[in-house]
Amino acid sequence: MAASTMLSTDVVPPRERAPQWREWVWQHFGGLESDLYGDTEFDGHMAASRAGEVILTRLEANRHRVLRSDQMARHSEAGYLKIVAPWQGCAAVEQKGREAAVRNGAWTIYDTTGAYTVANPERTDHLIVMVPKAQLATPGLPLERLMARRVGGAGGISRVALEAMRNTYQELPHMSEAAARGAGELIVQLVRLSLMELAG
Repeated sequence: MAASTMLSTDVVPPRERAPQWREWVWQHFGGLESDLYGDTEFDGHMAASRAGEVILTRLEANRHRVLRSDQMARHSEAGYLKIVAPWQGCAAVEQKGREAAVRNGAWTIYDTTGAYTVANPERTDHLIVMVPKAQLATPGLPLERLMARRVGGAGGISRVALEAMRNTYQELPHMSEAAARGAGELIVQLVRLSLMELAG
């Protein structure tokens, strides 16, 4: 069975929930600042599992924003491409002068080795998938210009990739470690095919 991590502000006193959430986001996503649009009340839940080298996290929370500066990116240990695929709410990603806003049925991808911001201006229920950047690097695939682009929403291979990510996350508790690793490899392949299609 794939191991999982669960974090919830339900077990934290109300006055401590916002700072505790910021600390959890910082630790889980490898150095990421967050703010709550000035809200004083907050609740959030994270549940994360691994499918081989792929990390899948379901994040349910009040509205919030996250930011990684150039300096934070330089000090990051691991290079991941991160996908956000909402079940509920909106995610607006900005990176390298581009912006992509997605809702249920679509996803977007960005590079954690560079600066970015993600705005979640309403209550969210997102699937966040972290794929090692090296596994998606393919000769002829211009990863840099594909970041912060809207993917999916009109069917095709990107829809297959979205369903594979969602189904893998939901079924991971019932998978052996070997099966989970294979599911992670399938996600990488489907994401790569989606980006190849996006690149034309």
